Amino acid sequence: MFSIKTYFALFVGYFSIVSLVQAADFDFTPTLQKAHQEVFKLRLEGAKKLAASEKSTNPFRAYVEHYAETIHLLNTDTEDAYNAFLTHEDERLDAIEDLDEQSPYHRFLRAEIKLLSAVVRIRFGNEVKAAWNVIQAAKLLEENQKLYPQFLPTYKSLGCLHIVIGSVPDNHRWVLKLLGLKGNIAQGVAELRRATKDKEWGNEALLTSFFIQEFVLKFDERENTELLNTIENQSDNLSFYWLATAISLKSTRNEQALKLLKKAPSDPSYPALSIFTLYRADAHLLKGDYVEASRLYALYIRQFKGKSYLKEAYYKLALCQWLTGDSTKAQQSLSRIPSVGVAYAESDKAAEKFYESYSKTHQLPNKTLLKIKHASDGGYYEKAAELLTQLTEKDLETPKERAEYYFRAGKVFQRTHQSDQALASFEKAIQLSAKESWYFAPSASLQIGYYYQEKGQRQQAKAYFEKAISYKKHEYKNSVDSKARAALTEMGFDS
Repeated sequence: MFSIKTYFALFVGYFSIVSLVQAADFDFTPTLQKAHQEVFKLRLEGAKKLAASEKSTNPFRAYVEHYAETIHLLNTDTEDAYNAFLTHEDERLDAIEDLDEQSPYHRFLRAEIKLLSAVVRIRFGNEVKAAWNVIQAAKLLEENQKLYPQFLPTYKSLGCLHIVIGSVPDNHRWVLKLLGLKGNIAQGVAELRRATKDKEWGNEALLTSFFIQEFVLKFDERENTELLNTIENQSDNLSFYWLATAISLKSTRNEQALKLLKKAPSDPSYPALSIFTLYRADAHLLKGDYVEASRLYALYIRQFKGKSYLKEAYYKLALCQWLTGDSTKAQQSLSRIPSVGVAYAESDKAAEKFYESYSKTHQLPNKTLLKIKHASDGGYYEKAAELLTQLTEKDLETPKERAEYYFRAGKVFQRTHQSDQALASFEKAIQLSAKESWYFAPSASLQIGYYYQEKGQRQQAKAYFEKAISYKKHEYKNSVDSKARAALTEMGFDS
């Protein structure tokens, strides 16, 4: 599964209005349309008030309320609210199931509720039931597509599922066949593209397309420009700011992330999203402003009442404290990692894995190497290159540090268009870490695969993407495998 951050982005903007003729049971009133738009913009309280003014038997009210409750739960992460959510889910599904089966909304709304519920269940660690939700939703959407092929909302969600299904590595595809799940990336991309042209649901499909490009496929400058233009045209839509910030932080566009964080709407009609505190902290960490990053990580730890990303926050707080010269506080922060939160997200798993290593060696990272990582991850390549000149392999004490040194050097050379040096550095990183459970070898293999793919050298690219998938136990396996699988499919190696 993908990290929870990235799942939140996938489902946060799914729902708007439809202009098709509706069966009597499915009355999408103007008030509910407005409520739906408000949820999409993340104005949850206004949306809930509008929905509450409609008949309790209206299925679109149930739908809007489930959507709003999902966003609230992902933001607050509390067990009591989760238990109430599960009760509401059953009630809402039962109510819709009793309505007119001849409407395309009969299957569509049930599928969407199940997908939202799957996201919440993943957040709370119930992946088995979440998977069952996804399977049920896929079946409903496939039936809807066959019965109502012109009903565009189906393609928005079905396209997402087909892309995710298509990115599953070969060694796991037998499970999909056993469950009867079919689809490929090209099919899913075409379905999403079709949905973006719909005047009523296009924004939701567009937001989903941006997510898919970054977290499953490849997010290039063309997609980035389109995303920024979308934000300019919808400046009151917090969901687009939210996704754009996540993508900017993920794709070495830290200055862009800082600008988005300043511009994002924050008046009282929007909830205070806890994830934005983490994003601000991450942005200052990548910029090298460790004092402000420390303040923001500590703020998240104090204010957040749930369990997600606490391990990550303590880990990154410790890094900031270490880099500002306070090793005692850094050790104290690290000591909290095993006892707080949960490790469902990849970032929390990475923090937990770091602590497990630290508890055995009591060794903190090389400071210069850590600064190189932050600078290159933020897109500050000149700074990263300058820091690289301050290190040689002889300065690094452990095999892991030496492997990371070459991986970071490869990233800097790659981004500064020094391809030969980048390839040599990535190969050295693979050589030094191939037998370990570190992420440097699979990530370096992925980057070499991209290089050969861009050069049109298909067999070399295929070999490296398959190599990336072959590594078994690193903390970023899900995301690396998905991207490698997507690249293989794009080149026509889909099975």
